[in-house]
Amino acid sequence: MCEITIQVNCPYCHSLKVVKNGVKRTGKQNFLCRSCGKQFQFFYQKPGCRPAVKALVLRLLVRNSGIRDIEQVTGGHRQTVLRWLNQKAESCQVRPSRQQYRQVQLDEVWTFVGQRKKRKRWLFYAYAPETDEVLAWSWGNRSQRTVNRLYRQLQTLTIDLFCTDDWPAFAKVLPEERHLVGKAYTRNIEGVNLCLRTRNRRIVRKTACFSKKEQNHYNAMKLIFYYRNHHTL
Repeated sequence: MCEITIQVNCPYCHSLKVVKNGVKRTGKQNFLCRSCGKQFQFFYQKPGCRPAVKALVLRLLVRNSGIRDIEQVTGGHRQTVLRWLNQKAESCQVRPSRQQYRQVQLDEVWTFVGQRKKRKRWLFYAYAPETDEVLAWSWGNRSQRTVNRLYRQLQTLTIDLFCTDDWPAFAKVLPEERHLVGKAYTRNIEGVNLCLRTRNRRIVRKTACFSKKEQNHYNAMKLIFYYRNHHTL
């Protein structure tokens, strides 16, 4: 009689230190990884339960794929995709990597939630070309109040120059002696705008892909900024 031995690897850390850990209510064998402490099954009936599917979903979320597109590709339900989006965004924080910057560029991007004309959401953010990172962001209407919320996040940093376009709200908030105005000073952040639009359809001007809830929209933006800074999730 021939016996076949199947080696079970942890799908999270790929460790070989895996032991049996009881049986699920469905009758499926449960395993425990001694290295990372996570439990898993060798085979899942639902695609949304597989760790590899979750990793794929998160990559697709920052690669210009809509929620229903991801549902079709991975087999995971769209509500599961949204739950993973919100869970992952909670653990992602957009923070500056240093305390001092020579130049920071600020710009605004138009988005909307639910209704294109009635629920506009302007996304203001600060970008540092020298480190190629997004430092902070805020969203709301296209007003001085939204710019002020962004500026308050930057006040803990030492910034020599602020560069913006000629939108009046910037001039009302930023210190005049350190404020440069003009398209010539915002070329870098305009390139970042293009990159963000190719990574997230919610920012595209004539998009048919948008969030219906504020929280989903906020977390989608948070996730794309984090990925833009760290190139990983």
